[in-house]
Amino acid sequence: MMIPWLLGSFVVMMILGVPIGISLGLSAMGGILIIGGAGGVVTVCQRMFEGMNSWALLAIPLYTFAGYTMSKGGISKRLMDFCYSIVGHIYGGLAHVNVLASMIFAGISGSAVADTAGVSGMFMPEMIRKGYSTQLTVAVTGVSSTIGIIIPPSIPMVVIAGICNISTGKLFLGGIMPGIIIGIAQMILCYFFAKKEGVDKEPGHFSIKAVGKTFLGAWPALLMPVIIIGTITSGIVSPTEAGAIAVVYGLIVGGLVYRELKWADIKFALGETVRVSARIFTVIGSAKLFTILLTTAGFDKWLTDRMLGFSTNPTVILIMILLLFFIVTMFMESIATLTLFMPIIFPIAMSVGIDPIVLGVLVTVVIGIGLVTPPVGMCIYVACDLMKIRVGSTMKYLIPFILASFACVALLILLPQLITGPGALIH
Repeated sequence: MMIPWLLGSFVVMMILGVPIGISLGLSAMGGILIIGGAGGVVTVCQRMFEGMNSWALLAIPLYTFAGYTMSKGGISKRLMDFCYSIVGHIYGGLAHVNVLASMIFAGISGSAVADTAGVSGMFMPEMIRKGYSTQLTVAVTGVSSTIGIIIPPSIPMVVIAGICNISTGKLFLGGIMPGIIIGIAQMILCYFFAKKEGVDKEPGHFSIKAVGKTFLGAWPALLMPVIIIGTITSGIVSPTEAGAIAVVYGLIVGGLVYRELKWADIKFALGETVRVSARIFTVIGSAKLFTILLTTAGFDKWLTDRMLGFSTNPTVILIMILLLFFIVTMFMESIATLTLFMPIIFPIAMSVGIDPIVLGVLVTVVIGIGLVTPPVGMCIYVACDLMKIRVGSTMKYLIPFILASFACVALLILLPQLITGPGALIH
């Protein structure tokens, strides 16, 4: 009775439009009343706090605030100019700039949605003005922003590390090559789509002088990912402490170097950080409670028996896990998906010998694909909303990008060294 109640009540509330964190919490509280009566409700706050009480999760508000201060502090225009000097001369230049900017901004914000609404959103009016269709512009913006959770820092990786008690630093390093590979795949598609639409080639050619000139303006912002990864890799600080450094650095760069970060911007960044972090931690706490009840009801054993009964081959199990996360993320917010299923899936993966860093990185990549896949597809909905178009109109461009991302996932499954190699720097 417990499992049908938990899953059924949660689905009904989701259909009714109740926020995910509240849906999970109410379903779990109903389950507690079923098995323990009123006395069981006393444990709700304690269990939710246990889910949120993690040093690793403290990095979430830190990276969120650092990302907002950097995006508000003058990075966007300088980043656009720098990326344009590198790839703007290639056919489909502005689309390539959009992707490259997302790859760089990924090292600052750790959030795909923040990238969609922030830096990538700047490119859309300019792309349309240069002849790109609105549908292609939105598709490129949406899919490129998902690199924001793959290249470190990454909020989903922080959540995975906290849940599974694995190295955040190794997850961060493991995301670098997959992020670059997916970015290159997206650029290749951008080239052919630009050709198909007959977009005019951008004037000029690659110039070391132009790159150097734009680098001088952008280097303080570009140094942020280097500081984060460098301090973690060298063992000087933990990923959470690196988040605190990123906050201070973001304030210095935006306020003193670029002189564009105003008190109003800091107030906005603080407000958005509180809002975003509160939503994430509410989901994490409620999902922890929900997962405990699912486990108590035997859902983890049922899922383990079904998956291992089908196969014990590590590659097959890994593919099944990735498909599960992809399908669920199509309908559910990514942090909720991770908090619900990682505690259940992680022991299954370990029992067949899947590398935990490979698992964490690939799950992050797959939920990124889910962020641009309807019916939820948060990133593609944000991009479509900015341009006032329907999600369905972007599908002819969106589907090839999604298939290309899955091709990259297949490559990473075949060559896990692309993930684990950089992580060997941390012992």
